[in-house]
Amino acid sequence: MDHEDYKAYLKQQFSHEIRPLQSVNEVISAFQKKLDIVETELSESESIFLKMTMINYIYVHIKNSITSNLGNLNFISYEVVRNEKSDHYYNHMRISSGNERILVIIEPQLNEITSNCEELKVDMIIERGIDTSHVNQDTDEFFAYLMLFDSHNENH
Repeated sequence: MDHEDYKAYLKQQFSHEIRPLQSVNEVISAFQKKLDIVETELSESESIFLKMTMINYIYVHIKNSITSNLGNLNFISYEVVRNEKSDHYYNHMRISSGNERILVIIEPQLNEITSNCEELKVDMIIERGIDTSHVNQDTDEFFAYLMLFDSHNENH
């Protein structure tokens, strides 16, 4: 399937699943209804994930005036409590160590969210939605968003 055919396929298959853009705080609230997610402090080894996340967010938003003053950024860390509600995600990661945990990191001003569990990250980005301007203009961001649905379906 060539690039244009794939884009047409994505629009036809997944346009009905597009969600309007929400804040990352709204996404956390929505997932707290499904999973036990609690704010947490990071261990020294987990803080590496936060540092990599910060670098990625700053790079992506380099032209954003918020990132010109890094003191304005407020990264918040959450833990997905390991229990029957979260088994799906923990099993997906194949975490066998009792002390390794699924983390979610948000930055509300940039409206960014990530997780060390790829499947949870995709689910949360899908839930966050996309700005309608990207949908109306068929931007690369719109097709990247639609591709999340395609990869999500492959993993289920």
